Amino acid sequence: MKNTLTLILISINIVFSFAQTKPNIILILADDLGYADVGYHGGDEIPTPNIDYLATNGVQFSTGYAMAPVCGPSRAGMLTGRYQNRFGFEDNPGGPFRQTEETRQGIPLTEVTLGEQLKKNGYRTAWIGKDHQGKFDEFHPTNRGFDEFFGFVNGASTYFSNKNKKQSLQRGTTPVNDEPEYLTDAFGREAVKFIKENKDNPFFLYLPFNAVHGPLEAKKEDLKHFKNIENVKRRTLAAMHLAMDRNIGNIIETLNDLNLDENTLIIFYSDNGGKPKGNYSYNHPLKGGKGTVLDGGIRVPFLMHWNGTIEGGQKKDFPIAAIDIYPTIMAAINSKEKLENDLDGINLLPFLTNEEAVPEDRYIYWRFLYQWAIRNNEWKLLKLKGQDELELYHISEDISETKNVILEFPEIASKLKKEYESWSGNMMQPQWSWQGKFGGPINSRKKNQIINNKK
Repeated sequence: MKNTLTLILISINIVFSFAQTKPNIILILADDLGYADVGYHGGDEIPTPNIDYLATNGVQFSTGYAMAPVCGPSRAGMLTGRYQNRFGFEDNPGGPFRQTEETRQGIPLTEVTLGEQLKKNGYRTAWIGKDHQGKFDEFHPTNRGFDEFFGFVNGASTYFSNKNKKQSLQRGTTPVNDEPEYLTDAFGREAVKFIKENKDNPFFLYLPFNAVHGPLEAKKEDLKHFKNIENVKRRTLAAMHLAMDRNIGNIIETLNDLNLDENTLIIFYSDNGGKPKGNYSYNHPLKGGKGTVLDGGIRVPFLMHWNGTIEGGQKKDFPIAAIDIYPTIMAAINSKEKLENDLDGINLLPFLTNEEAVPEDRYIYWRFLYQWAIRNNEWKLLKLKGQDELELYHISEDISETKNVILEFPEIASKLKKEYESWSGNMMQPQWSWQGKFGGPINSRKKNQIINNKK
């Protein structure tokens, strides 16, 4: 009896120790959020007190980048810690044009998602919100490392699901018969529920809101706060943003109530830049918006908060990218496991805990069908859709990309172009597209014909 009791106590201590030493991870993703539309970036039209709280008490990355200027490929890069171009995920899934008849649109099963990796490390995992990583069963969140799923697999959804007539909203793989709450509130509710149910064990909560992606739909009680905004669409966007911030506040409050704040790493960013003429999110002082490799399409609000581990009030100006999230989380949980695939991102923790000053200068790359870009700490070279000419910006000094200096610095442009071509040559060609016969990386129409999948 004594030996049995001793074993039980040892087991309890091991579980308790594991729970205490493994931090919880909450990854919150906004959708089409503009660079200017957070208070801590100087936005004063839409109050974001809870996002601002995380930013001012954590680390703000002024030069934080998404992996693509549209939703699907951007998320695929983040979830794998690898350039999505490595596995041909260059456009949103669902497009009618494919490389072959057998092409499956989604993250290949040879890639290990962040959910799969954290589950291997003993985490309880949940995906609450938008999916957009492929509609085939093998790509469903519950088959890619997530114990729980509440959300939709499409690129967009109504915010008033009600009877869920299209059956797009799911719990697990089962359509939700009725969801009475505004969808942003429902996602926030499910997130809080998951945290409470897993407060005694390490958990990973991936919370990709569909706010503030269209359709522009908001609650009447949220709209009333923005009567001063004349443009009706911008007013609706503001109300949608308010709902997302409110639910982030509910998560912060829950963590504090459960004394989990100091054992939880929170990461927040947007999957791509805002779409000023679509959902009326603003990107100033950046140029361009969603769908372009100008900074307005890929440079986004980006922050990390880990009370007690990462000192608050930090502002980092060196470039980072969403592929850095995966290795940073692996370092945060002190994982010693050898990864199956090499990651393209870097561990940011040493630069946030004063172990090291700044990362070595590196290149970050984007390839989105007709467009591409490359940047390092100082310079950015890009090619936009519909033009043959390249553009070079001294991006560290010219955040708004106002002065193309390619004629003044041809050597720098040439070096960056060679670096990009070397990287691009090692990437897989796009495996599908919404845009049909596009140029760029597909050079041989005979060998690499994009096939129209219309029956």
